[in-house]
Amino acid sequence: MLFNIGRGRRASGVAVQEARQGGPGMGAAHEGGCTCGDCPHGAREGHRRAVAAFLLKRDEFAAGQGLPAAVAHSASASRQWVSEELTQAAEAVAERGRAEGTAWLVRLWRRTAITVWAGVVLLLLGQALTAIGAGWTAARTAGLLAALVVAGALTAASWFHRARGVRWRR
Repeated sequence: MLFNIGRGRRASGVAVQEARQGGPGMGAAHEGGCTCGDCPHGAREGHRRAVAAFLLKRDEFAAGQGLPAAVAHSASASRQWVSEELTQAAEAVAERGRAEGTAWLVRLWRRTAITVWAGVVLLLLGQALTAIGAGWTAARTAGLLAALVVAGALTAASWFHRARGVRWRR
């Protein structure tokens, strides 16, 4: 979503200010040295830069700046040109937003897998520690097998969902 009602003007002002000042992420590499947008941090910064550029362009056009002389003489030509420019900028924002969404899903599946399997390990440790005095039972084995099945299913589901469930094969 381009405009967030809860953060609206303040976020818009910060993004425009960063764009004017060439602030964080405006053409600079992040910690990993990558500006391509393929990595999660690069996708996030790319989307932020695209939003900042869109908001800056929108504010400049609203102030009457940035119009070429060829269309400045006609109100309808000016509106058409501004509309096309903002449409192109909005398409760039949407593209970077999709890249950020994909990167977020990749991060989410990794976190899901780590959390689920950490739970299985904690369950195993808990079962082993409580079995010291009472001994190992079939119920403990069944509980651990159920945890393994659920963890495997959740890991597989999150792995397939990382690509929004569209691509089931590489």
